[in-house]
Amino acid sequence: MIVLCANVSKTLKIFMNHLSNRVGIIGGGIAGLTLGCTLLKEGIPAVIFEQSSEEKSHGAAISLSLNALRLLDRINIFSNLKDQSFVNTKASINGPQQAICEFKTHEVLTTRRQTLMTLLLKQYMSLGGEIFYNHTFKSFDQSNCEATFENNEKYSLSHLVACDGIRSSIREQFFTPNQKPRYSGYSAWRGIGKSNLQNVHFALGPGSHIVSYPINNEGDVSFVACTKEEYEFTESWKEEGSYNDLLDDFSTYDPKIFPAIEDSMKLYKWGIYIRPPLKSMIAHNLTLVGDAAHPMVPFLGQGACMAIEDAYAFGALCKITNGDFTEAQKVFNAVRMSRTKKIQRSSMMQGKIYHMKNPVLVAARNAAMRYTNIPGNDLKSIHDYDVEDAIKIHMMKGGKGGNISSGY
Repeated sequence: MIVLCANVSKTLKIFMNHLSNRVGIIGGGIAGLTLGCTLLKEGIPAVIFEQSSEEKSHGAAISLSLNALRLLDRINIFSNLKDQSFVNTKASINGPQQAICEFKTHEVLTTRRQTLMTLLLKQYMSLGGEIFYNHTFKSFDQSNCEATFENNEKYSLSHLVACDGIRSSIREQFFTPNQKPRYSGYSAWRGIGKSNLQNVHFALGPGSHIVSYPINNEGDVSFVACTKEEYEFTESWKEEGSYNDLLDDFSTYDPKIFPAIEDSMKLYKWGIYIRPPLKSMIAHNLTLVGDAAHPMVPFLGQGACMAIEDAYAFGALCKITNGDFTEAQKVFNAVRMSRTKKIQRSSMMQGKIYHMKNPVLVAARNAAMRYTNIPGNDLKSIHDYDVEDAIKIHMMKGGKGGNISSGY
């Protein structure tokens, strides 16, 4: 019996050490899969730990602008994604009673979240990636870089990256203890129906707005309808709602603004939650990516784009620094902190602009949109960003990040 236990212990130790050359990724969502693809493409071993193999998109669609699309192209999924999605080159903005403006945009690809996830997963697996399902993060020994999970499995890793979303348990344990996500004041509906819409369309009303966009060439149109609400609505991503409740919340709009909703299509309503910006996205042997680091309101359509930028940046830096994770972290933190904080602030400001109630301010906003190219120019400055260029510029200047801190 003693010999058997010793052999089992030895086998487990060998298996644990087998992962010691791999970057461990907590979370197999958009950020985690993008990071996994980038690392493996660069020849850096990686493994993803995920709680469940269940598909979790729940009817969600996403928009991806050029700053993310060029990175997806570099990990070889853009072409297939484009074939299954819709590419918008213009947008229109309406008020309750009249059209405000139209403007051209860079390519903005709109698609089902599930479509992107499926392609990322396929690419990750084709590169030899592994996903350990039924692994819920429990604890991390920073000094030995060992992660333990609720199923009592323990793994020695080369580095650990948290891609586990707004309720990141790693952020909670190592960066901001007792600082829970807080309600932003906004709640939102989402759904997918049928329409002949051929561009991104915004409808702005007092204290609310609706954005709609086609997600393929088959007439499927996604909408997200946001309101500013005093009461704190549940955060749940999968809370279902009724069509009548949707119309009640947006009674000031013509119901025809929504795509035709079939009886089989589900509608969802959720509260939009945020967390205060961090002082650092890194700690010893730990890096935060995506919503784990910087959840934001969705009013610029940049949540998924920031996750993709983060993931690609860290993966690329691991290659550039020849696997020196400490150096990769420093540059990553310096490059990504300023970018993500700016997008967080701009997204929150955009919500205030969309939801204006004062008639004088609304008239001034509409005039600025109608007679200038402010909407197009603001988006262009965001979409033109190339994270590879940002890294090159930073390193050419001899720049490094700040000290690795606790993240407070």
